[in-house]
Amino acid sequence: MPGAWPNEAPPPNCVMTRPVATPNCWPLASTFPSTRSSHERCLMSAPPTPPPSRSSIRPFNFGWRTGTFRKGLWLASWIGWTAYFLMPLLTGWLLKLAFDALATDQSINGLLISIGVIEVVRWIVFAGSIWVVVRWWVAGLTLMRTNMLFAQTVSGGPRAATLPSSPSEAISRFHQDARDGVLWSDSWLDGLASISYAIGALIIMSTISKSAALVVLLPLAFVTIVTRYLTPRLYQARAADREATSQVTSFLGETFAGLLAFRLAGREEAALTRLEHHTETRRRTAVRDTVLQQTIDGISSSTTDVTIGLTLLALVPAVRSGDFTVGDLALFVAYAIELGTVPRFVARLISAREQAVVSYGRMGQLVAEGRVDDVFADCEVTIEPHDTMRVREPDPDRVPLQQLRVRDLTSVYPSSDAGVRDISFDVPAGSFTVVTGGVGAGKSTLLRALVGLEPSTGDIEWNDEPVTDAAAWFVPPNSAHLPQIPRLFSETLAENIALGRDRSRLDVVLEQTTLTQDLGEMPDGAGTTVGSRGLRLSGGQAQRVATARSLLTQPELLVVDDLSSALDVATERDLWARLSAEGTSTVIAVSHRQFVIDQADQVITLEAGRIASITTR
Repeated sequence: MPGAWPNEAPPPNCVMTRPVATPNCWPLASTFPSTRSSHERCLMSAPPTPPPSRSSIRPFNFGWRTGTFRKGLWLASWIGWTAYFLMPLLTGWLLKLAFDALATDQSINGLLISIGVIEVVRWIVFAGSIWVVVRWWVAGLTLMRTNMLFAQTVSGGPRAATLPSSPSEAISRFHQDARDGVLWSDSWLDGLASISYAIGALIIMSTISKSAALVVLLPLAFVTIVTRYLTPRLYQARAADREATSQVTSFLGETFAGLLAFRLAGREEAALTRLEHHTETRRRTAVRDTVLQQTIDGISSSTTDVTIGLTLLALVPAVRSGDFTVGDLALFVAYAIELGTVPRFVARLISAREQAVVSYGRMGQLVAEGRVDDVFADCEVTIEPHDTMRVREPDPDRVPLQQLRVRDLTSVYPSSDAGVRDISFDVPAGSFTVVTGGVGAGKSTLLRALVGLEPSTGDIEWNDEPVTDAAAWFVPPNSAHLPQIPRLFSETLAENIALGRDRSRLDVVLEQTTLTQDLGEMPDGAGTTVGSRGLRLSGGQAQRVATARSLLTQPELLVVDDLSSALDVATERDLWARLSAEGTSTVIAVSHRQFVIDQADQVITLEAGRIASITTR
């Protein structure tokens, strides 16, 4: 992309980036204010994870792990649904006794009361099971989504992964694929409970008429055969529908992110044409997927009447012989009605497996090396019924900087020789260090490796104490990283600066970054919504908003990656003058502006990823 790499060439085979999270807490906006757009920078990591092979996907293993993630809820759900499905066995038997009693003019009041009590208890069990299942369902969804999000946000390590496509496309994996993964485990509850009912009913029915009991199995066998025949086609249709859905969401995300580019180029009609193409493809795949699923559901649902009819036909010989009572008929009809629903649950169980295989494969692309097991790794999942958002983790304790020491810092792209090697320098507290050099010299890579945004080797010391986890240490209030192209969110300008922190210094940083005059031209001042990715702001305004964000916590170390990429000379000069007047932070900045270099206490010149010279004033 022209102009996307103003200071260094992109590495070959680069992949889109991800935000960075500190260990032991999830990636909140406050922990990665330096994230760039996925179209504007690359990450030193492996290419996107390819889809895992179908043979590596173990649906029963993954379904079991999802179900038992919350063992108590899972067991309670299983007991509840099994009880709900088995209670009609007792109801049917009581109906038999009631009709037989009527045939002999006996009182049935006690039997009717018993039937009523059983039905009331059954529906109480149903309501309780729904409450439990919903909690288990949400926990299972959260488990998968948390692990996928962690793989995309963790700063390096064996569980770090990259997006297989655009961020917008990944949304469908978090939503629909996670849902289908839980649906597979959920189908076990209905399927196995209904099968348990069928076994119990057939045993009871066989004591009265073995032939009628065997006839009831015919619809179930037919539905099972048809479903097994259609499941490969259902797998293909579901995979195609998921891919088409991903194309639509990806295109919409990219379109909204680049509306200004479409308008400037006058290509709105072309964008609409492309969207129509994607939506038409999705319509065709969705229709095929829905037709196949509805065919299976329709065939399985229609077996209720067929089961009742076949049961009655099978009972004709017994009725003629006089060995069959009215109570027996009532029992068979009651059981046949419930047995007619069993094929539907069995078909759902079989089809859910194929859908889950598709979803597991797609979710596997969001974790490291396609290890689908990582999607189900145990982790802490907090679900608060009164609030869907977790409270922001508090900032770490401030450790005043006396001296920063870097020794033999090396960070190299795995697919090339680009990067930085053997970088060593010292930064005293309160000093201003400028990193300069030609295009591709490694300036941005050095800064990103320093603050833990890139994997690296070497030693970093803060006040003579080793920094073992740079990504966890170089966060506010100890450090703030300001990238060339900052990430803004679809919130107000003030919220983009504060990111949930105390706003007592908001006016101060607005003045420091020369934003006060701009606020007077905005309709709601600091409360003005900046739009998606800050599109309502100019490039310079967005850069200054990000600068204000970095200054809000008065960090001990301010790491700046080339302010000149978005600011004109006059504005940049004014901004540096204001920052210099503040004089409270130690600064490491990338720049090739001479007036910035002239202000530096130390100038580090890079060439081909190595230090060419260090000049101290």
